Amino acid sequence: MFAWGVTLQHLCRPLLAAVTVLSAGQLTFAQAPGTSGAGPRPPAPPPAAAPADRTAAAEVLALEQKIEDAVVRGDVAFVDSVTPRDFSFVHGDGWTTGGKPLMSDDKAAFLKRVADKEYLVHDLDSVRVEMHADVAITYGRYVSLYLPRNRNTAAPGRLNSIWFERVYAKREGAWQFLSHRTVHGPTVSPAGVDPSAATAVQNIKP
Repeated sequence: MFAWGVTLQHLCRPLLAAVTVLSAGQLTFAQAPGTSGAGPRPPAPPPAAAPADRTAAAEVLALEQKIEDAVVRGDVAFVDSVTPRDFSFVHGDGWTTGGKPLMSDDKAAFLKRVADKEYLVHDLDSVRVEMHADVAITYGRYVSLYLPRNRNTAAPGRLNSIWFERVYAKREGAWQFLSHRTVHGPTVSPAGVDPSAATAVQNIKP
């Protein structure tokens, strides 16, 4: 009887030790952050942009502003220097719903517009840039006053609001403006005001 009791006691000691270790591990696991019972783990914040990306983004945005200024003043030489031979400029958002754009310019056609000074205003607004190493995508809006030479001179020029997406690439150490696509517009807007807002003001009776 005594021998059985000693043997049973010896057998139980390792079992009790294992249960104790397991219980402690379960307690630690239950208290660990991000486990069940503590709610879902919050998403990790997006990585901060590298200094090189921030510098490149600033370069692209600065170039975009220089291009708009050159278009207004008719600086063909500058626009020519920052656009490649296969440059493309798609006017109008008809293509976004399966239709045709208003116009599509290759480089020669666009440079002619610049030479003719068809745009009296090209003011950028709400522009953002998305960097992919040596490729950049800009998107935003510009307000344009388009006055082509063949227009009806009796009709006053009207401002248009145009939302766009553009592609740039760094080639041989310099950024090049590859393409423009209008994604919404042109929307004729008096003084750049949204048409629905302008209509609401016009409907107010004194």
